[in-house]
Amino acid sequence: MVFRRCRNCGRYLISTELLEGAYCCRDCAETYRACANCGNYFPSDMGYGERYCSPDCAVQYKLSRFADAAATNGLVKELA
Repeated sequence: MVFRRCRNCGRYLISTELLEGAYCCRDCAETYRACANCGNYFPSDMGYGERYCSPDCAVQYKLSRFADAAATNGLVKELA
């Protein structure tokens, strides 16, 4: 009998009980990313553009990078 630790939480389990070879449960196996704008973590498969947690954060990030850009009616859709 071999005990291994979960890569995320460190819980010890029998090696046959580990999911996907290294995690104790689905919550630990799910990977998260930090939003490039606000820093909040979101599930990596549910983000917007793989870098942002929402379309609003994508627009805010792009507007902050281009300070001379004016917010016009079509700009928000164009930046998202």
